[in-house]
Amino acid sequence: AWFKAMNREITAEMAVQKVTQKDLADTIGIHAATINRKLKDPGQFTVGEFLSVLDHLGVDLNKQTK
Repeated sequence: AWFKAMNREITAEMAVQKVTQKDLADTIGIHAATINRKLKDPGQFTVGEFLSVLDHLGVDLNKQTK
């Protein structure tokens, strides 16, 4: 449930900031197809990738997600 909530946060913030999957992939140094797969299942991110995505988008990891 937590991963799904974080996925919603990430994708919502991407939409607000108009950040594409390719932009995000380039930022963390992975292929665009890989970011697509990882966004569908955030559990596939490495810790470093996940934290980089959150940092790039300004998403607060400590934010209570529902």
